[in-house]
Amino acid sequence: PGPLIFMYAVPESIDDNEFKDMIGDGMPGKAKEGVVIRRLSGMNADGDGGDELLELSVDEALNEAMKSSSIAPGKSIMKSPMGDDPCPVLYFSGVSNAEMMATYRIIAREIYDETGGRHWPACAKVVLPAMGKSLRRVLNEISSDHAEAMRIRREGAEDAGGSLE
Repeated sequence: PGPLIFMYAVPESIDDNEFKDMIGDGMPGKAKEGVVIRRLSGMNADGDGGDELLELSVDEALNEAMKSSSIAPGKSIMKSPMGDDPCPVLYFSGVSNAEMMATYRIIAREIYDETGGRHWPACAKVVLPAMGKSLRRVLNEISSDHAEAMRIRREGAEDAGGSLE
């Protein structure tokens, strides 16, 4: 289903119209159709709480989000392995790889800047093996894995005297 983007743990300071503009720049062909944006509220350190869609399978959550044109604001409270805010995730469905990457590059830079360089978001596309898993599990795994990878990359860059950029 799509075109749709689940936005997990993205900064609230970036408003929905800004995201729509960035998506329009990254996917000009899809912007005419309208891309559903669904912000998801977060989970606590135990993976509990948050948006009701997190309880559904990825397949069910996608279908439910496509039925609703609302954009739900979210605030995440799940902590990453760095003990910081959770790693944001942009989870795409119903778009080509090229559209996903063009849009991701634009939005990722904005999130990185908006978080003061603390977070470079994860990017993922819905795949068939994930459809039966809970959205909570999938987003938690993507966020945690990406946060850990970024921590390792940051440490390597610091050891080499460089930065993530």
